[in-house]
Amino acid sequence: MRVSTSQFSNVSSNSILEQQARLLKVQQQVASGKRIVNPADDPAGATRALNLQKTIAGQEQFQRNMDRAELALQTEEGALDQATNLMQRVRELTVQALNDTQTPESRRAIASEIRQIEGQLLDVANSRNGSGEFLFAGSRSREQPFAVVDGRVQYDGDQSERLLQASESRQLPTNHTGFDVFMRVPESESPLVGEGGAGNTGSARVDGTRVLDATEEFAGPYTITVQDSGNGELEFLVTGPDDPVGQTNAVTADATIEIDGRQLSLKGTPEVGDTFTLRESEARSVFDNLGALADALEASGSDSGSRANFANVANNVLTGLDAGLENFGRVRSEVGARLNAIDNEREANEARVVDLKAAKSKIEDLDYAEAITDLQLRQVGLQAAQQSYLQIQGLSLFNFL
Repeated sequence: MRVSTSQFSNVSSNSILEQQARLLKVQQQVASGKRIVNPADDPAGATRALNLQKTIAGQEQFQRNMDRAELALQTEEGALDQATNLMQRVRELTVQALNDTQTPESRRAIASEIRQIEGQLLDVANSRNGSGEFLFAGSRSREQPFAVVDGRVQYDGDQSERLLQASESRQLPTNHTGFDVFMRVPESESPLVGEGGAGNTGSARVDGTRVLDATEEFAGPYTITVQDSGNGELEFLVTGPDDPVGQTNAVTADATIEIDGRQLSLKGTPEVGDTFTLRESEARSVFDNLGALADALEASGSDSGSRANFANVANNVLTGLDAGLENFGRVRSEVGARLNAIDNEREANEARVVDLKAAKSKIEDLDYAEAITDLQLRQVGLQAAQQSYLQIQGLSLFNFL
């Protein structure tokens, strides 16, 4: 076979170019630290690495979501701590006001402080997080949730919790609604509430309620009215919605009245015309409790009837305050549980990210020891090709003529 000079030259130069291309590829791998510099280097591996990178990016987004959720819950926990301290102060003032040594003037001073605390509690209920969103507004986080309308605090948010994605299959709530925290508070820890009429003149006040037989249906609310029995003695007339004229009981000091397996206890002696109510406990806002307490303090007088009226209101408010504090404690427990869930989910995500990055590294990262060896071999190959070309290109027939 005859090899022409031009053919020999072309083959030699192509060999040199091929060696240069191989050397350049290894140099790029060494410089980047990646085995796959271009998808063409390993199409299957490049596809797997790209999918792993997408999964890693998703996990890192979940981590950022949990950071936001943690910050929101920590801010809420701080607001709840402030609200709890304010309610504790109101409770202390209520117990102080129930002391018989208090005068109408001192009670009005206490009412003034409670009005201030009510304003502070309203500010807490309208707290914002670091992003300027209202903590307790539900999903309407850009709108102020609480406002005073006609002298009463009303809730304008919704009852939806905001959720953040913590993993592919799990969402975590990042807030409690203001309705759940401040508005839907049990009126009392007991299922029953006893109240004295605002116009009562006797010294009797509600001393407590009890459920004697829970299996018996309660058909209340019931009104207990003190009336003259006609023989010079007083009696309690118990009426309900279904029996306009109900049972009667003789009036005694520190009396107890039983209705439908429930009991109402009184402390003191009532007068003719005094009324008392026994009904089931309802949900009531903490702001209504504070407002009722301040109103009763401002209206309290020095006579026995006025003191009894105040005691009736204050005792009911006191049980409502305890229920409100218990509700705050429940919400704070849920916040703590959610923070623990975030910590656990974050640890699981971090472990998953480490595993994914390790799998991705095995696919695309460079084995430097192997790459340096390959680089040296390519350099030797290129040098050999260049030297052989230089030596052989001079073996032309014209050099001998």
